[in-house]
Amino acid sequence: MTTPFRISSFIPRLIEPGAKKPYERMYRATEMLDRLGFHTGYIGHHSFTSDTPDASAPMVVLGALASRTENIRLGTGIYLAALHHPVNVIEQVSQVDQVSGGRVTLGVGVGYRPYEYAGYNVEFDSRGKRLTDMVRYMKHAWSTGRHGWKSDFFDVPDNLVDPPCVQKPHPPILGGGTSKTGIKRAANVCDGWFSLPMETLPVVKSPADSYRQQCAAAGVTPYICLMRETWAGPTQAVVEEQWFGPAREFHKYYWHAGTRGDAEDPVLQRVAHDERVDFREFVHNRAIAGTPDMCIDEIARWHDAIGFDELAVYFNGPRVEGVWEPAVEFFAKEVMPAFR
Repeated sequence: MTTPFRISSFIPRLIEPGAKKPYERMYRATEMLDRLGFHTGYIGHHSFTSDTPDASAPMVVLGALASRTENIRLGTGIYLAALHHPVNVIEQVSQVDQVSGGRVTLGVGVGYRPYEYAGYNVEFDSRGKRLTDMVRYMKHAWSTGRHGWKSDFFDVPDNLVDPPCVQKPHPPILGGGTSKTGIKRAANVCDGWFSLPMETLPVVKSPADSYRQQCAAAGVTPYICLMRETWAGPTQAVVEEQWFGPAREFHKYYWHAGTRGDAEDPVLQRVAHDERVDFREFVHNRAIAGTPDMCIDEIARWHDAIGFDELAVYFNGPRVEGVWEPAVEFFAKEVMPAFR
C-alpha cells in the first residue's frame, strides 16, 4: 500500500442533560481529536429521532465545535439536506465555513425514514431527485455568489449569497449511500462518495468500483471516504469486553430501523435476532477492531481492495468517560502512525 490517505473520526454526542454546560465533554473530545491529528470530525443528522446520537441541527453543533478547535476539519456524515430548503442550507453551511475559517465538509444523503420527511411536509419518494437538484443549485450559488434557480423543485429569485463561504469555489460535498442513484449522484454531482458502515468488504467493493467507473466517464477525480466501526486495545480480550457488545447493539438497532446494509448477510441476521456470533466472525470484512496489528492489517487490506482516500472511523464502544477517550488515544498512537 503506497497511496496515502486521511484518517478522520466521527464525534460522538457526549452530552450531559441538565448540566450547566451539557456539551462540554463533546467539545473536549473534539479538541482531543484535533490534537491527535485526525483530519475531519464528523457528526450525523436525524430529525424527530431521540434514540440516535445524531444532532437535529448539526450546523449549530459544528459551529460550536469550530470555536473550540484549530486544525481539524468539521463535517456532516451525513446531513439530510433534502429535508430543508437549499437557501437555508447554503446560509448555514456558509456561516459554519466562516466561523471555522474554511474547515467545513458537507456530507449529504437522502435517509430512509419516511416520518422525517412527513415532519417537514416534504415528499419522501422524490427525495433523491430533490437532493440532486439541491446539490447542483448549491454549487451554482456558491460558485457565482448569487441565488437564482428554477427547477421542478425550487423557484428561487436572484439574490446575493451572504455570507459567502471561505473555501472556493465551495466546501467539498460528499454524497452518501450505496444505491445506484446514490452512486450516480456522488460521481456526477458531488465531490466524493461517503460509504456506509454496515456492509462487508465484498459488498462495498461493488459500489466503489461503480463509483470509480462513473467518475472516469464524467472526467472527474474520484474521492472515497470509507466509514468503518473501529476500536483498538492492547489485547483482543480487552476489545471484546469493551466494544463487542455495543457494536452488536449498533447493528441490531439499525437493522430494525431499516438500514441493513446487506440484508442477506448471515452474520447480521444472527445479530439482529440475538443469536450467538463469534468476535472474529463479526469483525472479519466488517470492522477495524482488535489489537494494533489486527487494526493495521485490516486497514491495509481494505485500502488494497477499495483504494479509499479517507478513512472515517466510528468509535462505537462505550461512551463512558475514562473508556472512550483512552481507546481513541490508543488508536491514534498505536495504529495511525503506520499510515503516515
